[in-house]
Amino acid sequence: MVSSLLASALAFSGLASAHYRVLAPAWRANSLSTPGASQWVWPCANVSELSASNTTGRTEWPLTGGSIKINGSHEYALTYVNLGLGTNVSDFDIPLLHDFNQTGAGVLCLKDAVRDAMKKGLEANNVTEDELDGMKGSLQIVQIAHGGGALYNCADLTFSRSAKLLEDSDCQNATGVGGEFLHSSAIAMDHDHGAAGSNAASALGVRGLVAALVAGGVGFVLM
Repeated sequence: MVSSLLASALAFSGLASAHYRVLAPAWRANSLSTPGASQWVWPCANVSELSASNTTGRTEWPLTGGSIKINGSHEYALTYVNLGLGTNVSDFDIPLLHDFNQTGAGVLCLKDAVRDAMKKGLEANNVTEDELDGMKGSLQIVQIAHGGGALYNCADLTFSRSAKLLEDSDCQNATGVGGEFLHSSAIAMDHDHGAAGSNAASALGVRGLVAALVAGGVGFVLM
């Protein structure tokens, strides 16, 4: 039963195997060429967190959340972004982006897409913006590959009141690249068919199961 649900979810989003590059914020290291690194390894491609004193490798990020820019190599990729506060992060417990299906291969830039989720995450952790200013953190970016495997990369941050979002000129999607939140589209489709209740909940439940497996670093194979 679980296998058939997962198969339906992955077939729905058209996922296929691919690796990707993180362009902003700066990734910990190039996980495609660094010895020992592999994007298949949870939680951060087998790349260690940068030291707290590393001011060149850590990206200064706005207190309300910053821009995210990646270069994907396949036409479809279900994408998640999670945040962990502090140093030596092992628990990326603040979800900033989920159920987002990147469409089109190439550069995708989300200039200001995590503001609301960032606010909710800080409130849930009882962290004020004043406390966040100067705090360290790490961002985990996850994309699901064909067959259910997840690809991981991480970026290390220093939160700063003076940090800015990317400029419009530096935050443009490549031709043919875009995306949509699958939970929103599922509800819209059910409205169109006059069944916004159980069908939408079922679709969300399947994608929620996939999200839980990804967040926990669990690889699975569809049977």
